[in-house]
Amino acid sequence: MNHPEREAVHQCARCGKPLCEECYNPDFGRCRENCADSLVKPEPKGRSAVFRVIVAILAVIGALVVLLVTICGAYIFTLSN
Repeated sequence: MNHPEREAVHQCARCGKPLCEECYNPDFGRCRENCADSLVKPEPKGRSAVFRVIVAILAVIGALVVLLVTICGAYIFTLSN
């Protein structure tokens, strides 16, 4: 398919294209350039430092709100008794 002057000795297991020795990936049984590359998972993008700082700040604010509600609830509970 990619090299018409060469004899096709394999066939891609995914797309069915005829392949020469150079274009065939024996590890996956697929095309080297197209189909075998799709098996490699892209690296996950890391979270940016700004995102991590924002999440940390929101976690601290959330913890402070829970603490404030707990203190206010305890204060109201002691006043009603």
